[in-house]
Amino acid sequence: MRTLELPGRCYDMLPIGAQRGYQEETLRLPLDRTAFFPIDIYGLGYSDGEPRPEREPLWFPGSFELERTILRERIAPCLQAARRIGLPVIYANNSNPNVRGDRGEFGAVLRRTHGLTDAERWQQASPEEFRFSACVAPQPGDHVVPKLFYSAFHGTHTETLLRNLGIENLIAVGFATNACVHTTLAEAMYRNFRVILLRDCTLAMECDDTWRDLTLTKSFVRFIETHVGYTATAAAFLAACR
Repeated sequence: MRTLELPGRCYDMLPIGAQRGYQEETLRLPLDRTAFFPIDIYGLGYSDGEPRPEREPLWFPGSFELERTILRERIAPCLQAARRIGLPVIYANNSNPNVRGDRGEFGAVLRRTHGLTDAERWQQASPEEFRFSACVAPQPGDHVVPKLFYSAFHGTHTETLLRNLGIENLIAVGFATNACVHTTLAEAMYRNFRVILLRDCTLAMECDDTWRDLTLTKSFVRFIETHVGYTATAAAFLAACR
Protein backbone atom coordinates (compact mmCIF):
# COMPACT_ATOMS: atom_id res chain seq x y z
CA MET A 1 0.00 0.00 0.00
CA ARG A 2 1.42 3.38 -1.04
CA THR A 3 1.60 5.86 1.82
CA LEU A 4 2.34 9.52 2.35
CA GLU A 5 4.68 10.06 5.31
CA LEU A 6 4.06 13.43 6.88
CA PRO A 7 5.43 14.90 10.16
CA GLY A 8 2.31 15.75 12.17
CA ARG A 9 2.54 18.25 15.02
CA CYS A 10 0.21 18.38 18.00
CA TYR A 11 0.35 20.13 21.39
CA ASP A 12 0.57 18.15 24.64
CA MET A 13 -1.14 20.06 27.49
CA LEU A 14 0.27 17.80 30.24
CA PRO A 15 1.57 17.93 32.86
CA ILE A 16 -0.33 20.92 34.20
CA GLY A 17 2.05 23.76 34.94
CA ALA A 18 4.89 22.25 32.90
CA GLN A 19 3.32 21.25 29.62
CA ARG A 20 5.36 19.17 27.23
CA GLY A 21 4.07 21.41 24.47
CA TYR A 22 4.68 20.68 20.80
CA GLN A 23 5.09 17.03 19.90
CA GLU A 24 5.67 15.53 16.47
CA GLU A 25 5.05 12.09 15.04
CA THR A 26 5.34 10.57 11.61
CA LEU A 27 1.91 10.05 10.08
CA ARG A 28 1.72 7.29 7.51
CA LEU A 29 -1.29 8.11 5.37
CA PRO A 30 -2.46 5.58 2.75
CA LEU A 31 -2.85 7.44 -0.52
CA ASP A 32 -6.14 5.73 -1.32
CA ARG A 33 -7.62 6.90 2.01
CA THR A 34 -6.35 10.48 2.00
CA ALA A 35 -7.76 13.62 0.37
CA PHE A 36 -6.49 17.16 -0.11
CA PHE A 37 -9.12 19.52 1.32
CA PRO A 38 -9.03 23.23 0.37
CA ILE A 39 -11.52 25.29 2.38
CA ASP A 40 -12.75 28.61 0.94
CA ILE A 41 -9.72 29.42 -1.19
CA TYR A 42 -11.87 31.42 -3.60
CA GLY A 43 -11.43 35.06 -4.61
CA LEU A 44 -10.01 36.92 -7.58
CA GLY A 45 -6.88 39.04 -7.75
CA TYR A 46 -4.27 36.47 -6.84
CA SER A 47 -3.22 35.63 -10.39
CA ASP A 48 -1.73 38.02 -12.93
CA GLY A 49 -4.31 40.07 -14.81
CA GLU A 50 -7.14 39.56 -12.33
CA PRO A 51 -8.84 42.54 -10.64
CA ARG A 52 -7.86 43.13 -7.03
CA PRO A 53 -10.81 42.91 -4.60
CA GLU A 54 -12.24 46.20 -3.37
CA ARG A 55 -11.89 45.28 0.32
CA GLU A 56 -9.30 43.35 2.26
CA PRO A 57 -10.45 39.71 2.06
CA LEU A 58 -9.92 38.93 5.75
CA TRP A 59 -10.94 42.31 7.17
CA PHE A 60 -7.51 43.51 8.30
CA PRO A 61 -4.83 45.67 6.65
CA GLY A 62 -2.47 43.73 4.42
CA SER A 63 -4.54 40.54 4.38
CA PHE A 64 -4.77 40.57 0.59
CA GLU A 65 -0.99 40.44 0.17
CA LEU A 66 -0.61 37.77 2.87
CA GLU A 67 -3.36 35.65 1.34
CA ARG A 68 -1.89 36.15 -2.13
CA THR A 69 1.49 34.84 -0.95
CA ILE A 70 -0.11 31.83 0.75
CA LEU A 71 -2.22 30.96 -2.30
CA ARG A 72 0.47 31.40 -4.94
CA GLU A 73 3.57 30.15 -3.13
CA ARG A 74 2.16 27.42 -0.89
CA ILE A 75 -1.36 26.28 -1.66
CA ALA A 76 -0.99 26.26 -5.46
CA PRO A 77 2.12 24.02 -5.41
CA CYS A 78 0.45 21.73 -2.84
CA LEU A 79 -2.61 21.40 -5.07
CA GLN A 80 -0.40 20.43 -8.00
CA ALA A 81 1.50 17.91 -5.89
CA ALA A 82 -1.68 16.36 -4.51
CA ARG A 83 -3.06 15.85 -8.01
CA ARG A 84 0.27 14.45 -9.22
CA ILE A 85 0.28 11.66 -6.63
CA GLY A 86 -3.40 10.90 -7.13
CA LEU A 87 -5.01 12.38 -4.01
CA PRO A 88 -8.65 13.38 -4.50
CA VAL A 89 -8.96 17.18 -4.24
CA ILE A 90 -12.17 18.25 -2.54
CA TYR A 91 -12.92 21.97 -2.42
CA ALA A 92 -15.35 23.21 0.23
CA ASN A 93 -16.63 26.52 -1.02
CA ASN A 94 -19.09 29.14 0.18
CA SER A 95 -22.13 29.31 -2.03
CA ASN A 96 -25.47 31.05 -2.21
CA PRO A 97 -28.35 28.57 -2.41
CA ASN A 98 -31.84 29.98 -2.32
CA VAL A 99 -32.69 29.19 1.30
CA ARG A 100 -33.50 32.81 2.23
CA GLY A 101 -30.36 33.24 4.29
CA ASP A 102 -31.23 36.92 4.57
CA ARG A 103 -33.97 35.90 7.03
CA GLY A 104 -31.76 33.68 9.17
CA GLU A 105 -29.45 34.26 12.11
CA PHE A 106 -26.34 33.58 10.03
CA GLY A 107 -27.30 36.40 7.70
CA ALA A 108 -27.84 38.65 10.69
CA VAL A 109 -24.34 37.85 11.97
CA LEU A 110 -22.78 38.68 8.60
CA ARG A 111 -24.65 42.00 8.48
CA ARG A 112 -23.76 42.87 12.06
CA THR A 113 -20.07 41.97 12.14
CA HIS A 114 -18.86 41.82 8.53
CA GLY A 115 -20.88 44.51 6.80
CA LEU A 116 -22.14 42.06 4.16
CA THR A 117 -25.52 43.27 3.01
CA ASP A 118 -28.33 40.96 2.04
CA ALA A 119 -28.19 42.25 -1.53
CA GLU A 120 -24.45 41.52 -1.70
CA ARG A 121 -24.52 38.11 -0.04
CA TRP A 122 -27.95 36.58 -0.57
CA GLN A 123 -29.70 38.14 -3.54
CA GLN A 124 -27.26 37.02 -6.24
CA ALA A 125 -27.10 33.55 -7.73
CA SER A 126 -23.30 33.53 -7.62
CA PRO A 127 -21.64 36.51 -5.94
CA GLU A 128 -18.43 37.67 -7.59
CA GLU A 129 -16.43 37.02 -4.43
CA PHE A 130 -16.98 33.24 -4.76
CA ARG A 131 -15.07 32.94 -8.05
CA PHE A 132 -11.68 31.17 -8.08
CA SER A 133 -8.37 32.73 -9.03
CA ALA A 134 -6.67 30.90 -11.90
CA CYS A 135 -3.71 29.83 -9.73
CA VAL A 136 -5.88 27.67 -7.44
CA ALA A 137 -8.99 26.97 -9.54
CA PRO A 138 -10.51 23.47 -9.53
CA GLN A 139 -9.34 21.19 -12.34
CA PRO A 140 -11.15 18.36 -14.14
CA GLY A 141 -11.59 15.48 -11.72
CA ASP A 142 -11.63 17.69 -8.61
CA HIS A 143 -14.74 17.93 -6.44
CA VAL A 144 -16.38 21.18 -5.33
CA VAL A 145 -18.80 20.98 -2.41
CA PRO A 146 -20.99 24.09 -1.96
CA LYS A 147 -21.61 25.15 1.62
CA LEU A 148 -23.89 27.72 3.18
CA PHE A 149 -22.43 28.18 6.67
CA TYR A 150 -18.91 28.11 8.09
CA SER A 151 -18.73 24.32 8.32
CA ALA A 152 -18.41 22.21 5.19
CA PHE A 153 -20.38 19.44 6.92
CA HIS A 154 -23.55 21.30 7.93
CA GLY A 155 -26.31 20.66 5.41
CA THR A 156 -23.93 19.50 2.66
CA HIS A 157 -22.99 16.25 0.91
CA THR A 158 -19.34 16.42 2.09
CA GLU A 159 -19.51 13.36 4.34
CA THR A 160 -21.29 11.24 1.72
CA LEU A 161 -18.61 12.14 -0.84
CA LEU A 162 -15.77 11.32 1.56
CA ARG A 163 -17.31 7.98 2.57
CA ASN A 164 -17.91 7.00 -1.06
CA LEU A 165 -14.26 7.78 -1.84
CA GLY A 166 -13.09 5.73 1.16
CA ILE A 167 -11.37 8.73 2.74
CA GLU A 168 -10.11 8.60 6.33
CA ASN A 169 -7.52 11.41 6.35
CA LEU A 170 -7.95 15.06 5.35
CA ILE A 171 -5.03 17.37 4.56
CA ALA A 172 -6.57 20.82 4.83
CA VAL A 173 -5.65 24.35 3.76
CA GLY A 174 -7.63 27.56 3.48
CA PHE A 175 -9.45 30.44 5.11
CA ALA A 176 -10.39 31.71 7.57
CA THR A 177 -8.72 29.79 10.38
CA ASN A 178 -11.10 31.14 13.03
CA ALA A 179 -14.32 30.58 11.07
CA CYS A 180 -14.72 28.07 8.24
CA VAL A 181 -11.47 26.16 8.81
CA HIS A 182 -11.75 25.39 12.50
CA THR A 183 -15.48 24.61 12.41
CA THR A 184 -15.10 22.34 9.38
CA LEU A 185 -12.14 20.47 10.84
CA ALA A 186 -13.80 20.05 14.24
CA GLU A 187 -16.84 18.53 12.54
CA ALA A 188 -14.55 16.30 10.48
CA MET A 189 -12.99 14.97 13.68
CA TYR A 190 -16.46 14.36 15.17
CA ARG A 191 -17.10 12.12 12.14
CA ASN A 192 -13.89 10.17 12.80
CA PHE A 193 -11.75 11.68 10.03
CA ARG A 194 -8.11 12.32 10.91
CA VAL A 195 -7.28 15.97 10.28
CA ILE A 196 -3.96 17.53 9.26
CA LEU A 197 -3.97 21.31 8.71
CA LEU A 198 -1.05 22.82 6.78
CA ARG A 199 -0.47 25.61 9.27
CA ASP A 200 1.33 27.98 6.91
CA CYS A 201 -1.50 27.63 4.39
CA THR A 202 -4.16 29.34 6.49
CA LEU A 203 -4.94 32.78 7.88
CA ALA A 204 -7.57 34.07 10.30
CA MET A 205 -9.82 37.09 10.16
CA GLU A 206 -7.84 39.30 12.54
CA CYS A 207 -8.99 42.28 14.60
CA ASP A 208 -7.41 45.72 15.06
CA ASP A 209 -5.62 44.53 18.20
CA THR A 210 -4.46 41.19 16.76
CA TRP A 211 -3.48 41.59 13.08
CA ARG A 212 0.05 42.88 13.61
CA ASP A 213 1.25 39.60 15.10
CA LEU A 214 -1.54 37.37 13.70
CA THR A 215 -2.69 36.46 17.21
CA LEU A 216 -5.93 34.81 16.12
CA THR A 217 -4.27 32.78 13.38
CA LYS A 218 -1.75 31.40 15.87
CA SER A 219 -4.43 30.76 18.49
CA PHE A 220 -6.70 28.81 16.19
CA VAL A 221 -3.82 26.78 14.78
CA ARG A 222 -3.05 25.87 18.40
CA PHE A 223 -6.74 25.00 18.85
CA ILE A 224 -6.45 22.49 16.01
CA GLU A 225 -3.27 21.04 17.52
CA THR A 226 -4.76 20.66 21.01
CA HIS A 227 -8.37 19.72 20.30
CA VAL A 228 -8.84 18.49 16.73
CA GLY A 229 -5.85 16.89 15.02
CA TYR A 230 -2.41 17.67 13.66
CA THR A 231 -0.66 20.37 11.69
CA ALA A 232 2.20 20.24 9.21
CA THR A 233 3.71 22.67 6.72
CA ALA A 234 3.50 23.13 2.96
CA ALA A 235 7.20 22.30 2.62
CA ALA A 236 6.74 19.05 4.55
CA PHE A 237 3.78 18.09 2.39
CA LEU A 238 5.67 18.83 -0.83
CA ALA A 239 8.64 16.82 0.40
CA ALA A 240 6.36 13.91 1.28
CA CYS A 241 4.80 14.02 -2.18
CA ARG A 242 8.23 13.77 -3.78
